[in-house]
Amino acid sequence: MHRWHDVTVSLNGPSATRLYDKHVGAVYSYAARRVGRIAAVTVVKDVFEHALGQQAQRPEKASSDLGWLLAVTTAFLRRHSATECGRLLNWTGEHAIGSGSIPRVTDPLLSSNAEDAAVASTAKVMAAVAELEPEDRDLLFLVAWEGCSSALVSAATGIPQGNVRSRLSAVRKELRRRVGDVAISDETDAGNERPTGPVDGEAEDPS
Repeated sequence: MHRWHDVTVSLNGPSATRLYDKHVGAVYSYAARRVGRIAAVTVVKDVFEHALGQQAQRPEKASSDLGWLLAVTTAFLRRHSATECGRLLNWTGEHAIGSGSIPRVTDPLLSSNAEDAAVASTAKVMAAVAELEPEDRDLLFLVAWEGCSSALVSAATGIPQGNVRSRLSAVRKELRRRVGDVAISDETDAGNERPTGPVDGEAEDPS
């Protein structure tokens, strides 16, 4: 048995334990930014029990350990779609307080500001994001919130790597249509991708 904060997971040997220790912070942070800290703890347990449990095996075609785990995490996050959409539809300035439960924004598309006007604009964008298809939200969040490279996005979503940027551009155009007067940027479509992973540093204690 392996324990992280309030999560106890049965792991399949030393190699699984090393993967868990290396990536549990990234998995938790990704989940917490989308569904909140409480639900994220459940997601972490589900992901690692499924991916690294006693009977689990890493798929041979998985491009990277992190990409594989992000794919599993994204799949389990679908079980919490109602929670995620509720958070997006009720976005307020208070969501900008306390990392781990809000996005580590790398993209002007979803950046928030303490000023009332900026918060109102962000809330309008978030409400439009809630109306997107789940696959489009996955893509948008992996790039705009997690700063993932095209390769990691492809591994996590199954979208061919060469199609990630064009698909992301189409999602942003749809958001522009839905939002109207709120500016939505394409600045991170290419140059600002982070090639190494979705989060910086260690995840915060979810308690």
